[in-house]
This record gives sequence, structure tokens and C-alpha cells, in this order.
Amino acid sequence: MRQNPLRIEAVAYRDDRFYATCSNGRELCVRSIVVATGVQYRKLPIPRLEEFEGVGVYYAATEMEARFCRNSEAIVVGGGNSAGQAAMFLSRTAAHVHLLVRSGSLAASMSDYLSSRLGADPRITIHYQSEISELHGDDRLTAVTVKRRADGTQHRYESRSVFIMAGAAPNTDWLSGHAALDDKGFVLTGTENGGRSPFETSTHGIFAVGDVRSGSVKRVASSVGEGSVVMSEVWNHLNS
Repeated sequence: MRQNPLRIEAVAYRDDRFYATCSNGRELCVRSIVVATGVQYRKLPIPRLEEFEGVGVYYAATEMEARFCRNSEAIVVGGGNSAGQAAMFLSRTAAHVHLLVRSGSLAASMSDYLSSRLGADPRITIHYQSEISELHGDDRLTAVTVKRRADGTQHRYESRSVFIMAGAAPNTDWLSGHAALDDKGFVLTGTENGGRSPFETSTHGIFAVGDVRSGSVKRVASSVGEGSVVMSEVWNHLNS
């Protein structure tokens, strides 16, 4: 019988111990906590989106994903710096990159330097007030229909790769009040934030690694590396 995964819903601290309340009501008593809850990437209300995740729709633009759009058109969705950086990076391998922006300008969401580079690059086209209306394909993505919100006109692109850069939300509601968070809810770590080591938070004994950590590189390899390194910090804490 499959059981639902346990979630930590609250944390309390007393008598030099952390008490974590689980979603099934059970309370765990521990001396240290490693927060590795990652982030929840924001998804857009696009039909068949989940069907193509990993086979045409991606939430990161690394060397691995860039291979899928080599010599073909790529579509990047988003108006922030992460979307702009992804467009610049993908333009090195894709035949052309289409950047879809819901608003009519990048002035309020992207740095002037980056937006200027995008506008000057002949391999990149910025489509303002535009969004994806349809995804096409069978077992993987083969084409994308883009709608211009201003007049409702639509255009189909024979693209095998869509990169959604709509931001991510950290899973840290349960941690609020027990460790310092940045203005977006990511966990602050390091000596400059009250920790005694690179991955310790402002509360001694609570550590954070991976995407949930403020300032971390949002990549799987980075998360794995941080997870292995933090255990020595936990051990030092337990033996202090």
C-alpha cells in the first residue's frame, strides 16, 4: 500500500533541541536540521504543458537542454533577468531564439545592460505582449503557437524546445521565524548571515543546501555537491 510522503509543517526549539511536527501529527526531536526542500517552479496555464515537460518544455537552460534546440528555433518565456540570460545562452546553439514577454516593456523587470544586448542580437527576437496558446506534438514537442495579446493574432513556430523562466517559489513557509530568509523566501546562510559555516543559517544547527538556499546556483550538480559538504558541518555541530 502506497503511503503519502511526510511533510514538516512546523518547527519549535526548546531544551537545546528542535521539534519538527510532521503532516501526520508525529513530532520528531532532533539536534540539527538540513533544509533541502528545493523550489516549486511556477507553471503557466498552457494546455498540455505537463504532457511535454522534459520532452520539449524545460525550466532550466543548461548545456544539456541546449542540445535539444541545436540548429532549430527555441522559445523562452519570461521577462526577467533569468529569461534574458537563458535567451543569450541558447542563441549560441539555436538557429533563432524567440523571447516571449507578457508586458509591453522590459524596463521594469530586466537590467538595462541585458535588455540592450538582447535587442542588439540578430539571433534573438523579443515578442512583447505575447504568450503561448498551444503546444503541438505526440510523444514530444514539435511546434508552438504564440498569440499576441494586443490583437489576438497567432503564429505557429516549428520549435522543439520551450524554456519557461517564470520564477520559482521556495518551500520555506514552515521555517519562517526559525531562520533568516531573503525577501523572496530563500534561506540565508553563511557567516555574513549569522551562520558559523557556509551552509549554516542564522539559527545554529539549521543548515540549508540546494535551490532553497539564497544565492545558490540552481543546478542539480550544485545541490548534490552542497549536500555532501554540509554533512561535515552537521557533524561539527553535533560534536561541538
